[in-house]
Amino acid sequence: MILLVALAAFAAAPAVDPGLEPEGVEAAFRAYAGAQGRPEAARELVCRPFAEKARLCFTRAEASARPYYTRADGLAASALEAAARGSAAEAVKRLEPVKIEGFSAPYWMTAVGDGRDHAALLHPDALRKRVGGAQIGDCVVAAPARGVLVAWVPGDLVFDKIVAVGIRRMYDTLPNPVSPLLYRWDGEAWITWGEAREVPGASGPAPVGAPAESWGKAPLPPLR
Repeated sequence: MILLVALAAFAAAPAVDPGLEPEGVEAAFRAYAGAQGRPEAARELVCRPFAEKARLCFTRAEASARPYYTRADGLAASALEAAARGSAAEAVKRLEPVKIEGFSAPYWMTAVGDGRDHAALLHPDALRKRVGGAQIGDCVVAAPARGVLVAWVPGDLVFDKIVAVGIRRMYDTLPNPVSPLLYRWDGEAWITWGEAREVPGASGPAPVGAPAESWGKAPLPPLR
């Protein structure tokens, strides 16, 4: 009986990918879905606050169109996050090192654009260890756009500024920007560490190509 219950629960677990979205995404989606005549419950995204200027929302992992979970699905944000957390552990391995000429340490990045790039944020300790951070606080992250996650170990002021400039350029130029802020895990939550700002004449990593092409360039992915 216990085995049958466990199997039933596993089968019922939703396929979920977590992703950061900008502030105001719920209102934008409400207007988008309302214009299409969707029912009231299907206009309300299931999201939670993630950090300053960022919301954590959820999409269907098995759907090619990547529709959001809405209140019509009858699942709370806590349940969706719990379902996403298991597969999110593998997302940490997606981050790959990127070297900047003149510096020994890399920054790390994932930009697959399949809806899972931000999932590593659900495992902050594993993420920190992936980028070489020795202790809590030794990892700064940024989600400048949907489908892009950047992380590195801070401490070299010149390196920090160069990476921040690159993040700002991604935020300003890529489709579906999320946040220009840089976040650090303090052991309990992601808190604001700084803000990526463009500095005239400064160099930095070139923006990646549009990593969210599989999502399309519409402001929001469509409902199913």
